[in-house]
Amino acid sequence: MDSENTLMTKIEDIEEAIKLLQSQLDILKEMENHKSPEEKAYKRWYGEYPQTTPSDSNFEGNRWKSFQIGYKAAKEDLEPKPEGSLKFQLGKSLEDILYDWWSDVFVTHSDWDMETSISDLVDRIELFLPKSQSAAGSQSFDSELLVEGWNNCLSIIKGKLR
Repeated sequence: MDSENTLMTKIEDIEEAIKLLQSQLDILKEMENHKSPEEKAYKRWYGEYPQTTPSDSNFEGNRWKSFQIGYKAAKEDLEPKPEGSLKFQLGKSLEDILYDWWSDVFVTHSDWDMETSISDLVDRIELFLPKSQSAAGSQSFDSELLVEGWNNCLSIIKGKLR
């Protein structure tokens, strides 16, 4: 009877491992289908997607890192600012945050484990969210209620990040 239980336990363990590996494979296949604008631009220029995984060839890794630096600099330079204009920027979109994270995790920090990578992404999203407001000095009860609602909403969103 014990050998039968041991066999069933081993079978269940193997089935669980297969499920985990299959889900990881599905995630990797899905990631393969999504290329960042930087990767797409690299392909237009070099005719192939960059090698974003560590390799024995430092040339490929260095070329991809250099391309990323140039791409980001060119993106910033392409937004013309008339002489004397205010230097106001709305900031990055969530999509920009995700592309930057993707590039960093799979190029710069390719040695990070899954937990570290996801924690970094959550930190970036948390910094992306608007800041809490203050109704201090307000003479309006409505303003105080609106600020309280705003801050409550932000707290709920941030609470769901982790």
